[in-house]
Amino acid sequence: MKHRISTQNQYEHRLLKVIDYIYEHADKELDVNTLADVAYMSAYHFHRIYREYAGETINLTVRRMRMLKAATYLVRSDLSQQQIAKKVCYGSVEAFNRAFRKHYGETPQQYRQSRVDTQPNVTELYPKSQKEYQTMYSVKQQHIKSLSLIGISHQGDYMKIGQAFEKLSLMAGKAQLLDQHTRYFGIYFDDPDSVAQDNLRSMACISVDTALLPEDHPFEQITIPEGDTVSILFKGDYPELEKPYNWLYGEWLPQSQFELADFPPFEEYLNDLKDTAPQDLLTEINFLVKT
Repeated sequence: MKHRISTQNQYEHRLLKVIDYIYEHADKELDVNTLADVAYMSAYHFHRIYREYAGETINLTVRRMRMLKAATYLVRSDLSQQQIAKKVCYGSVEAFNRAFRKHYGETPQQYRQSRVDTQPNVTELYPKSQKEYQTMYSVKQQHIKSLSLIGISHQGDYMKIGQAFEKLSLMAGKAQLLDQHTRYFGIYFDDPDSVAQDNLRSMACISVDTALLPEDHPFEQITIPEGDTVSILFKGDYPELEKPYNWLYGEWLPQSQFELADFPPFEEYLNDLKDTAPQDLLTEINFLVKT
C-alpha cells in the first residue's frame, strides 16, 4: 500500500511539471513525445495517465490554454493576429483563425472589436474627473458564512492563474477532496494597474471540509470570513473581467453607502470552462464590506 501511494505521488509530481511546461511554452510545439519526456513517462502510456489524472486529454488542455492566451492578447495588447498566432504556436493566421473561431464562436477580429474600449484615447495632464463606463452591472448584497479554502499561490499575470488551478484540481482530485459540492475561488491581492505584472499575487482555491485534510497535505489554507458582501455576476470570458472591477471601483462604490473591508476581492467560478463556451462562463465577483 505504501508503495502504491508513493507511485501515485510520483505520477502527480510529474504531471504537475507537465502543466508548468505547457503554460511556459505556449509558443513552442507541445507534441505528446515532448510532454511525455517532461513527465519522464513512455509516450505510449502518457496520454492515458494524463487523461485519468486531469479528466481531459492533453490535447484539450493545450488547445484551451492557447486560446485563453490568444484572447488575452486580443483584449490587452495591440499585437497583430499574425503576432498572436505565432505566440500561441499556429503556423498561419488562417489556422489560428479557424481554431479561435471553433473555440469562441467568432473570429479574432470580431472578438477584439466587440470588446475594445470605444472611448477616444486622449492624452491629458490630469485624469478625467468623470470617467464614462460603457456597461453597467447589477450589484447584489448578501451576508455570507465563513468559508474554509485550500489553494495554491500564483505570482504574475492574473490571466495565468489557470496554471495554478490546473495543478490544484489534479492534486485535490488525487487526495479525494473534490466532490459535487466543491466550489472554486480565485483570490486577488493586488491592483493589476498599480503593481508590476510579475509581482501580482493571487491564489487558486477550492472549498474544503478541513476535517478531511491529511496532516501532511501540501496546500495553503485561507478563510474567507463571515460578513456582508456586494457582488457582481459577470457572464463572459475571463480576459474581460477587469471591466466590472473598474466599474464597481470607479462608479458604483463612490455613489454607494458602502466601504470595503480589509480583505481582497474574490471570484467564484460557477461553471466549468472545460465544458462551457467562453461567452457563457459565469463569475461572481465578491467584495466584503464593513458593517
